[in-house]
Amino acid sequence: MKISIMGTGKMGSAVGRQLAGAGYEVVFGSRDPETQRNKYAKDSRITVKNYADAARESAVTIIAVPWAHTLDLIKRISSELDGKVIVDLTNPLSADISHLVVGGTNSAAEQIAKALSGSMVVKAFNGITADNFQTPRFSGDIAQVLYCGDERSAKKIVIQLIEACGYDGVDCGALTNARYLEAMAMLWLQLAFWEDWGGNFSFRVVHRCLPANMAYLP
Repeated sequence: MKISIMGTGKMGSAVGRQLAGAGYEVVFGSRDPETQRNKYAKDSRITVKNYADAARESAVTIIAVPWAHTLDLIKRISSELDGKVIVDLTNPLSADISHLVVGGTNSAAEQIAKALSGSMVVKAFNGITADNFQTPRFSGDIAQVLYCGDERSAKKIVIQLIEACGYDGVDCGALTNARYLEAMAMLWLQLAFWEDWGGNFSFRVVHRCLPANMAYLP
């Protein structure tokens, strides 16, 4: 399976390199592909193209550009994304990362789904930082990636990507729950930077016992 990743920043690069290491073909979309190609020259499974060409080549696209540019980008390449699985790892942060600019009754993922009504959007990977992404174990335990979406078929694909990156996936239900996953990411930032926890921690779902009606479990 070929995966396209819109954006060559720290998080997009971390996810792309992890997926390439797991055997996936990865094509990055960039506004300046010629400049970015040297960054990935040593990995034969990674190529870099312009945004539209990268999206055109894959059935799954990961959105990894800053939120301020996300909606403009996906509108420009919407025809290349139609009908595909879209993985949204963005967090709708303010420029100084002190707060969310979308939240409460909406989310970045829902806005992307509205703009790409013919696609299947899944929120995932927004709660793990780029600096930690290549080391999925925290204190001996496999870290979790919380994800949500409305289409079961799309979530089946995304859980495969999560596990290929070395993480455990936790299905958090409908796409509207992205509002709370994005808020959790904001909490992580607050604790890491404003409360001086540092970045070496992750949130985890722990069950005392498993309810019989937890249909989202694998």
